[in-house]
Amino acid sequence: MQFLSEEFVSQWAALQRPQLGKATGLVVAKIDGAPEGKITITAELENGLIANAYLGSGRGRDLELTIPYELATQLFQHSADPAAEYMKGRLKMSGDMELWFELLPAWRNRTVNHGQSDLVTKTVF
Repeated sequence: MQFLSEEFVSQWAALQRPQLGKATGLVVAKIDGAPEGKITITAELENGLIANAYLGSGRGRDLELTIPYELATQLFQHSADPAAEYMKGRLKMSGDMELWFELLPAWRNRTVNHGQSDLVTKTVF
């Protein structure tokens, strides 16, 4: 399946994963430079778990991330550290800083300390 396609987002949302802190909120990721152009994904977090994710921009977002396509693929494959990329300015954030400071360490831990999901082997970049 194609990375960031509707099928991909649906399967990614359904993955079992460790809790990302205890955050609740709406996170919108804008991914620039994809083969299809700009892609927007919305993830609904409830108590640190992704309750739903879909293509498109959710209204009332709490947090907005801007990510180049190349970095989005690296983050998905766990070959880039989201905290380091944020500090370098490649991963940009706007919105609720409290939500970001809860989400970022949990996301970093997941990326750095856990292996890739099985979805990586089923995905075409």
